[in-house]
Amino acid sequence: MSKTSYIYGINTILESLNYNSELFIEIYIKENSDNQRFKEIVALTEEKNVPLKKISKSRLDKMTATSKNQGLAALIKRKEKFNSKTAIKYLDTIRNPLILILDGLEDPRNIGACYRTANASGVDMVVIPKNRVNLDSPVLSKVSSGASELTNTAYVSNLSNFIKALKKNGIWICGSSDSALTNYNEIDFNQPIAIIVGSEEKGIRYLTEKNCDYLVSIPMKGPVNSLNVSVACGILLYEAIRQRLYI
Repeated sequence: MSKTSYIYGINTILESLNYNSELFIEIYIKENSDNQRFKEIVALTEEKNVPLKKISKSRLDKMTATSKNQGLAALIKRKEKFNSKTAIKYLDTIRNPLILILDGLEDPRNIGACYRTANASGVDMVVIPKNRVNLDSPVLSKVSSGASELTNTAYVSNLSNFIKALKKNGIWICGSSDSALTNYNEIDFNQPIAIIVGSEEKGIRYLTEKNCDYLVSIPMKGPVNSLNVSVACGILLYEAIRQRLYI
């Protein structure tokens, strides 16, 4: 049976509804609202044949666990998650896979932003250590604009062993590290590759770093010597896309 979760916010629901309407079970709009953008939502639900219900603001707030839901929520079916074995099997079917591994990230806002970038850049799979992240978080879903529900995700029990399995299957491993001497744009991303980003506080973990084929850094000129992890993630992924599309 598919798991379900709530997402909320106008942009999140509009983007998700346009991209993958079959995941929607029902949409909920605040009753007696005069928000003009709701007309667009209503028209789209009719076009996509998605049930729509008007409910009170108090019910919406309880449903989404926040009052900042813009008067709109949806109950959706989540995509099935991969485990270590099924992820490797799936990636074997992709000709030139691009993978994003989130090592040690816990803030749902950062994870959501990474998901949004990953989905926009065509990442084939996002990999997350099991039991560290709650993907059912409405905050994560809103920040990702629904991308966390629409992107292939693998929950792995032992990240170090999973990385070794990727390498065994011909996938190169590229880790991001502030202390690395190699510039990120010196690496060939037009090959089967997994890009790893770590938490802003600690970076990628020792065992993860030990299993990397490449360690790269992003050059910085100003006095601040670190980037938000989602910004670093975007720079690395779009270098991969640039190489794959234009080189």
